[in-house]
Formats: sequence, C-alpha cells, structure tokens
Amino acid sequence: MAEKIPVCPECGNPLPEGVTGLCPSCREWKESALAPPHKNVHAAVVLSFFFPGFGQVYNGEYKKGLFVLVATIFGLFFFLVPGLVILGAGVYDAYRTAQRQNAGTLPFREMHIYHVVLYVLVFVLVCFGAMSVSSIFMMS
Repeated sequence: MAEKIPVCPECGNPLPEGVTGLCPSCREWKESALAPPHKNVHAAVVLSFFFPGFGQVYNGEYKKGLFVLVATIFGLFFFLVPGLVILGAGVYDAYRTAQRQNAGTLPFREMHIYHVVLYVLVFVLVCFGAMSVSSIFMMS
C-alpha cells in the first residue's frame, strides 16, 4: 500500500511532512498539513451500482456522475448491453477515484448537498423521460 502523503486542501499538491505556514505551490497560509479526509471506497461502489453516477457525485465529480446517469439509463432502456457496460464502467470509475483520492494522487473533493439535489432531480427526469419514450415505442 502506498504511503499517505499530506496534500494542500486548497491546491491538492503534496506537502512536505510537518509543514505549517505557506504551501510551496499555491502560497496559501496553512495552519497544519493534515491528510485530507478519506472516501469510503465501498460506499462509492454500492452507490454507483444501485444509483448509476451517484458514486461519482459522492467523489465530488458531479458532472461525470450526471453523464454516467444519463448514459446508463438510456443505454439500459434502449440498448441493454451498452447500458450494462456503462454501468460497470461507472462503478469501476467510482471505485478507482475514491482509491486515488484516499492515496492522495487525486485532490480530495467534497460532495455538496446541491449536487445531490441536482442528481436526484436529473435521475427522476431521466427515468420518467426514458419510460415515456419506451412506452411510445411499445404502443406502436
């Protein structure tokens, strides 16, 4: 397992051990050089599996999460196999991103409540949209 390296909470660049004061990269004042909080890798996987794209939102990548959501839902409703492939890729991406944030190789990103609300709204709209379009095709 890789050694944990503390990163600057502002710029995400690695900090020398025990740094207090100015970050060498962004020149922002730091009270301490604590390692960032960790993401729960298992939560990212489970969330992404049951709610496509929500693992990415959990990891702080809401744009990627919304893309995975829309692509998975439409893929599942219209082309089953590509939808399953996108779902699997989304689960794996959520897993790897959480791992990389924990290792410090990716900057830690917080999950914000407004991204969760946006995700839920888009989830409901996309599901209803896909169901209504599929029902039109079933009627004909």
